[in-house]
Amino acid sequence: MGLVANCKLVGLLLATSCLLGACRGKPQRFTTSVEVMQVRNFGTTTKLTDVELKYAECPADARQIMRLGKDFTDCGQELKTGEKLKVDVVLSWNPDRGFYRNEIVRLGKCDVKLDTKDEANYQTVETCSEVKATGVTVGVRCSRLRSEELLAKCPWLRRE
Repeated sequence: MGLVANCKLVGLLLATSCLLGACRGKPQRFTTSVEVMQVRNFGTTTKLTDVELKYAECPADARQIMRLGKDFTDCGQELKTGEKLKVDVVLSWNPDRGFYRNEIVRLGKCDVKLDTKDEANYQTVETCSEVKATGVTVGVRCSRLRSEELLAKCPWLRRE
């Protein structure tokens, strides 16, 4: 095959992989603040810590639940419920899942390394508003969709 044919083939393969989602740009890094909602240490030989965090700056109830190993457990022994900390979040395309995934890589002074396949690590987002009829609150409507307003304020929560 000639050089021109090889270049066309490579170009076609790159274009196809971009259409299939492999080309989604470089990972983005964000710094934000979270509130520690719950901390649970367990295990004697294999130390683990479960941490529930709420993104403090987001206009929704956006939470991250993480199961962290021994390295974090040694560093994060002093975490307390109600504490507000800075976190570094990396948003990157996950071709295995077909959507963007955010990952906390630093919590306060501690580095974080999540096992992305562990089902104990997950995130929830919920926005609730009052339902009114004739000026009286009659209920609550909640949505788990990631609104434009939410993504404008907290872009690391993006999925598409």
